[in-house]
Amino acid sequence: GAALIADSLPRVLADGGDLDARRELLEGAMHAGAALAGAGLGLGHAMAQALGGRYGIAHGALNAVVLPPALRFNNPVAGEEIARFGEAIGDAADAPGKVEELARLAGFERLRDLGVPESELLLVAEAAAERGGAKANPRPASPAEIAELLRRVW
Repeated sequence: GAALIADSLPRVLADGGDLDARRELLEGAMHAGAALAGAGLGLGHAMAQALGGRYGIAHGALNAVVLPPALRFNNPVAGEEIARFGEAIGDAADAPGKVEELARLAGFERLRDLGVPESELLLVAEAAAERGGAKANPRPASPAEIAELLRRVW
């Protein structure tokens, strides 16, 4: 799924009428959803869910912004898996950087640009820490650590 998304997303953004690219993007999303159903969610999803629930922001946009810091946070305990993900999306050496590149193509870079107030990052972090994805994350994350990750992309 990741490879299909990384390949087709830039094509869809360049030409929304490219039906082959749109089909590949949807197919990639389907495979990604199936993988998440089997493997479970992690810290990135927990942060995106807490933000989206509080501010009504699209889940995909939030995942695009918060996945890179979550990947970097998890790298010490899941580096091999993150590199495998990076290889699938075209950059085994810097998966978070490749995700940032794809997010920028779609216009998503910072939480502040999506309307998230800086003053509430700790509240969001506390809510994220209670979500199942954060609790299942391969590296435990405290609310303070999650707040710092959010600040990096604010």
